Amino acid sequence: MRSVRRRDLAKGTEGACPHAPFRLWRRAGKGSAQRVGTRLRSVHWTTPGIAPALRRSCLTSILSLLFIAVLSAQANLIWPTPNPAFQEGRPVEDYVQPTVSGRVESGLFGCVRNGGNRFHGGLDLYPIKRDRRGEPLDPIYAVLPGQVVYVNRVAGHSSFGRYIVVEHDGEVPAFYTLYAHMATVGKGIAPGARVEAGTVLGIMGRSASYNIPQSRAHLHFEIGLRLSDDFQGWFDQQGFGSQNRHGKWNGMNLVAVDPLAFYQSIRAGEVKNFFEHLQRLPTVARIRVHSRELPDFVRNYPALVTRPYEGREVVAWDIAFTQYGLPKAWTPRFTDEGLSGQPGEVKVIAYNPTLLESQSCRQVLNLGGARPSISSGTITTIQKLFGFR
Repeated sequence: MRSVRRRDLAKGTEGACPHAPFRLWRRAGKGSAQRVGTRLRSVHWTTPGIAPALRRSCLTSILSLLFIAVLSAQANLIWPTPNPAFQEGRPVEDYVQPTVSGRVESGLFGCVRNGGNRFHGGLDLYPIKRDRRGEPLDPIYAVLPGQVVYVNRVAGHSSFGRYIVVEHDGEVPAFYTLYAHMATVGKGIAPGARVEAGTVLGIMGRSASYNIPQSRAHLHFEIGLRLSDDFQGWFDQQGFGSQNRHGKWNGMNLVAVDPLAFYQSIRAGEVKNFFEHLQRLPTVARIRVHSRELPDFVRNYPALVTRPYEGREVVAWDIAFTQYGLPKAWTPRFTDEGLSGQPGEVKVIAYNPTLLESQSCRQVLNLGGARPSISSGTITTIQKLFGFR
């Protein structure tokens, strides 16, 4: 099958496998089949009007497109769009949508915008098929099995535009994936709906609370964890003068990892799952928070706690932060360890100066002065985690 590159968009994709219509079916008995959307287990594939040889070629291509690597016995990680460029090992220019700057790095994760001074928390992926008006036609896929936990259907209510959040509750920890700037949300995609790897969530678009030009339509794709179940309590104290329309799935309550780095580490066989990927991320700082509270984050992601605490009196938490502020490991500290500190006190106990000096935005610590201080962004994260006001 001929791969569809960006330059093919202007002249069509004749000779390539069609992106639609194709259907994936689960066998439901002799002489019958049961439609299950795009579930990828015991499948029979059919495309009306396509010759058998091409059909077999297309099936091979689609399966290689969708199945990247086995994360567990039950789950398969897939790419969120139909573009096969990543799976084929092609450069990021073949799938990443840059900003108006034209620099492909601006569509990646990290300090990639405004000369390295502005953070971007996801991966922007461009479409490979458009309609006659130039609008994207690419379906967006759930990348793993999980539950839809949030859908924003009103574009103007968020800089994400129409967006969908899926929590992968079969994974440890139960991380989320977020799919933003959707043109449409798929039928049946609503909070509480179960999805499989490959379920179509909707169609790629350019919806947002600001104008995204047609030429830069894309999927904004995120992977990460949420900070608190009581985000609303923190939000109400800030005096923003606006409404929180998104509950605990507001972008300000989410902390992300680099999606492309995760996919690359899976493809290279360096890790088997998200937990292993988190453990490999370097720690930029360890911060001690004196609190007897059990944060929502610990209850939601117990796999990130480094030792048992049940039945013991916790007086503080030593938290390891990644370079971009994700609290990846939590060590409970106990009364009998004789720590000094008052409830609510926060202090730096270790840090990596090389990593801190190499980062141009989103710093966990400030390096100015005789000793590092905790950045305002990290203070805000700790407030959300512990409910400090």
